[in-house]
Amino acid sequence: MKKQTALFSCLPGKHKNYLAICVFVSLISALCSSLLAQPASSSPVTLEKIKDNIYLIKGGAGANCYLIAGKKSHLLVDAKMNDHSFQEMLSQIKKITGQPVGLIILTHSDGDHVNGLAGLNEEMKILAHQKTYEEMLPLVERSPELKKILPTETYQKSKVLIFEGNKLELRNFGPAHTSGDTVIFVPDSRLAIVGDLMFFGRDPLIHKHKNGSFYGYVKTLQELLAYKPEIEIFLSGHAEPASRQQVAELIDYLRQKEKQVKELIDQGKTLEEIKSLLGEKTATGSTRRWPSLVEIIYQEIKGKN
Repeated sequence: MKKQTALFSCLPGKHKNYLAICVFVSLISALCSSLLAQPASSSPVTLEKIKDNIYLIKGGAGANCYLIAGKKSHLLVDAKMNDHSFQEMLSQIKKITGQPVGLIILTHSDGDHVNGLAGLNEEMKILAHQKTYEEMLPLVERSPELKKILPTETYQKSKVLIFEGNKLELRNFGPAHTSGDTVIFVPDSRLAIVGDLMFFGRDPLIHKHKNGSFYGYVKTLQELLAYKPEIEIFLSGHAEPASRQQVAELIDYLRQKEKQVKELIDQGKTLEEIKSLLGEKTATGSTRRWPSLVEIIYQEIKGKN
């Protein structure tokens, strides 16, 4: 700072002030740039054993992920939102289990479940539904360097997989949250991993731009209970492990919401009136990123796209 002081001393007063301000602004700008370059603040990645060799992975940026641990390698379900959280997850897995991940299954195409794959440093088998692949493709076409996030293998309706002695059954019950939702049944452990097919404490998201469907969502939840009656635990992307009773209650809630919307449509109410009556008032000037559940139900009842 001595050289800067000497420089300032030979300048007229107003120029000294101007130069001092420029230096200050430059320092603040550099500091802000440095902070913005850091990964978004988030809680540390942690592994929590759910049952047998199945772990819930919380923390980092993005949705819950799941680990099915094997003796030689591991199977990972979903990949967090960014490369930093993905790498942190892989590091924690190896630290705790001592083994690498050999296979990744994607439950669907949302960024908070797949974007972390940009952090892959080596080729890895990635398995997903064909529709998930198709929904991810436009991003890769815009940014070819992200080609490595694409699934390397797809399936259509169902697929049975044996991973180090664990029998897994992958099924798609049709459009629900998206058109490519995968449910992973693990019969021996009496549980299923369902991605974003369950939300508790808030309304489910249904992505119409990915051909999601309210009626498909309800149908899929019903199928979850009927297809494998022995399943007791349901693991999702944004909630704690759920029971069969909680899934049944979620179906009842969705049916009740549908009934309310239909009754108000029959009374001649507009969408905005229905949203207001059902407590979905939007602040002036604000916008929602996705259509609300009431909007989706209204559109499907009215037969609109």
